[in-house]
Amino acid sequence: MAERTCITTGQTLPPHRLIRFVAAPDGYAIADLAGKLPGRGAWVTASEDAIRKADKRGHFKRALGGGLLSDDQTIMMIAAQLRARVLSIAGLARRSGILLGGSGKLLAEGHCVGLLAADDASPRETEKLRSKLAVDWVARNFSATELGRIFGRDSIAFVGVRASTSPGADKLSDILHQEIIRLDGFYGAVGCNDLPDGCIT
Repeated sequence: MAERTCITTGQTLPPHRLIRFVAAPDGYAIADLAGKLPGRGAWVTASEDAIRKADKRGHFKRALGGGLLSDDQTIMMIAAQLRARVLSIAGLARRSGILLGGSGKLLAEGHCVGLLAADDASPRETEKLRSKLAVDWVARNFSATELGRIFGRDSIAFVGVRASTSPGADKLSDILHQEIIRLDGFYGAVGCNDLPDGCIT
């Protein structure tokens, strides 16, 4: 998808680093995370600060004819929806055989393109897996309980994203990574600073 310009910062960015807003029937601006709602859209950098500024400075009103109904409520709703969206895509990825759960299975796999580490997972163990699996990126956005739900278990500390040669699976892996990047930009995870390069690398 073509890059879009943030109405707050003026930066041109890929869609996965932005959140699209549209005017709802009641006239207020609402988030369209899937980017599929009808009507003219306004794009804002995927961060709480950028969204608050867009509303405070009247950017939503100029672009869409109305501002946010409530800054705080909108921020909380977007944070929850972004998390739910990533977990839903992760569930699809697991059923497609892209995700592996547990450090033992990951070490047996030998290589993964990405690593999801629980926010309370050992930084030392995370760095060890990161190095041994030669991953391209690491995310620490979710709890062990949330990661466990993807696999129907109580908890999992580590989930790996396998490399795939299948075009469909490869695309799903990319979508998962992009949604994690957007979540991370908007809703920084606890424990990010424990990793050398933050949550997403």
